[in-house]
Amino acid sequence: MTRTGLLLDFGGVVTTDFYGALRAFCLRERLPEDAIETALATPAGHVALAAVESGAMPQREYEQTLARMLDLDAEGLLSRALADLRPRTEVYDLVYRARAAGIKVAVLSNSWGTGAFDPYAGYQLHEWFDAVVISDQVGMRKPDPAIYRLAAEYIGIQPGECVFVDDTSRNLPPATDLGMATVLFSDTTSGVHEIERLLCLS
Repeated sequence: MTRTGLLLDFGGVVTTDFYGALRAFCLRERLPEDAIETALATPAGHVALAAVESGAMPQREYEQTLARMLDLDAEGLLSRALADLRPRTEVYDLVYRARAAGIKVAVLSNSWGTGAFDPYAGYQLHEWFDAVVISDQVGMRKPDPAIYRLAAEYIGIQPGECVFVDDTSRNLPPATDLGMATVLFSDTTSGVHEIERLLCLS
């Protein structure tokens, strides 16, 4: 099958290692390196994350909630936690080549809310991508199948003609159920090669 659409997660795919950035921050704060991941896996953490990602909780409230769970200063917590993220140049190069080949490309991101901290600033997403779908701005989040369908609709491609790429495994099954080819992005080189293969770019 010819795939003509590409949906990319933001943190950890378009950017450098998302979970690595969180762990580095925790170590700087003299916490266990998995402290944020552990907090978010608790019932309260799960509820707060779902709320901010879907736009039901303001970013500032989420920042304060996470700060209480970690016993840290809430001021600028989210920007400090993600300070190590950078654009992943290999993926930007892939996006350029994909679009040059006529493939429509979108970012599909679960967000930590819209507020004082903008994790997307400096990435020029609206210049590099055909569509940008941010969870809190559309009121739904991965792994809700509706947001995958919406992203495909935004680029005018049927879901079954898309490749979906994410660094979080639980976000892949809904895309598979919609007929998308999926890539778990855990390594830059192998991830880019697999996307190239699926899009016939290599």
